[in-house]
Amino acid sequence: MKLAQYLTENGLTLHEFAKACGTSASTILRIKDGEVAPSKRVARALWNATNGQVTPNDLYGLHYAGSKDADGAGPNADEKQ
Repeated sequence: MKLAQYLTENGLTLHEFAKACGTSASTILRIKDGEVAPSKRVARALWNATNGQVTPNDLYGLHYAGSKDADGAGPNADEKQ
């Protein structure tokens, strides 16, 4: 789950969530907007604060092999078989 989605679904402000993670609201905003990747410490804090609903893979944009892209196509959709 994306961080923005988690915050919206749980009615959390950046300040409330940042406090739960032990970081600043500006850091959470930059992570949410994809401007920066979180440090290991912050990634773990985000994971803990969301009870595992936002994973490090979600934060870094990593997906399991064979997973679908946002457009519903797999990672090699453009390749002919």
